[in-house]
Amino acid sequence: MQKWIVNGISGCGRIELLNELKAFGDQNGKKIHIHDVGDLIFKESKRQQIPVTDERILDMDQNQLKLLRTIAIRDVEREIFKHDNIDLHLIGTHATFRWKSRLIPGISYQDVLDIKPNGFINVIHNVKQIYECNQKNKKWDKHTLPNLEETQSWLMEEEFVTEVLANVINVPIYNVARDHKVKNLIDLFFTKKKKIYLSYPITAIQESNPDLLEQIQGSILNELEELFVVFNPLTIQDMSLADPKAGEKMPELIDQLTADAQEMIKKRTIERDFQFIDQSDAVVVFYLTDKLSPGVLAEIFYAHRNQKPVFMVFNEKKSPFIEDVTTVIEPTKERLMERLREFATN
Repeated sequence: MQKWIVNGISGCGRIELLNELKAFGDQNGKKIHIHDVGDLIFKESKRQQIPVTDERILDMDQNQLKLLRTIAIRDVEREIFKHDNIDLHLIGTHATFRWKSRLIPGISYQDVLDIKPNGFINVIHNVKQIYECNQKNKKWDKHTLPNLEETQSWLMEEEFVTEVLANVINVPIYNVARDHKVKNLIDLFFTKKKKIYLSYPITAIQESNPDLLEQIQGSILNELEELFVVFNPLTIQDMSLADPKAGEKMPELIDQLTADAQEMIKKRTIERDFQFIDQSDAVVVFYLTDKLSPGVLAEIFYAHRNQKPVFMVFNEKKSPFIEDVTTVIEPTKERLMERLREFATN
């Protein structure tokens, strides 16, 4: 039996992803139980006849809210004890709440000690989709709704607190995109598949060779997912907001697409892709173009510095600088896949 705490800020699609994992498990002979701590808090407040609404719950006395959360965690523990035949328990909660210029804890160190999780999953999503989802939530009005920049800060805070909790009790943490394929993500829990980061020159081929991008996102990705748990950078597409013409394409966000917000998006994209590399066993590079990609080169050198093997397909003239920092360079996809199959089974 495994127990994983699954964090993520409001609007990231955390509960939806958990429900998809459970549905996939039900269809494939895996018993998965979802524990929604937020829902349990509301049920406990109703039992205790404490008037609470979703729109105002974060305004309540913090000691009272902490007590409700502690009782909810106890309910989770009891459910886990009662259902020891379940393969995977997923405990959905927040690490943090941003509320009226305050940062409120969504889980405590004691809660984590009581649950004793096998690890943490932190769910991330496109910042635009998070903002639009929260915009529809009655919890916020136009004065309190976190804007694009504040939403990005909240994502960083959620990641940081989750990472600290995981490190303190010495269990793994994975940042997982809301759009990560469920069939592949479930392998993280139920198989011993190695984890890879898929690197490729996205900007360089998006306009010049869309068929190649489609191939990487289609048949190549499918083939890799049979062998590995794959962290794919295009599961997050925030860089569309950093486009100088983003305001013309998204006039409803023009006031929020400030230079500072766009610069933050760029830095966050770099940081997130490096996080994906950190949580992977290797980096797999499909460099099937002669166009320069500073991003791919940066990822290769980052992986090398952090002791990650780099497997690369490249059919142009090889530079000794690239040869020095890659583990394997093959001229064709077929040759690279042979080497990757060996790596996957070793």
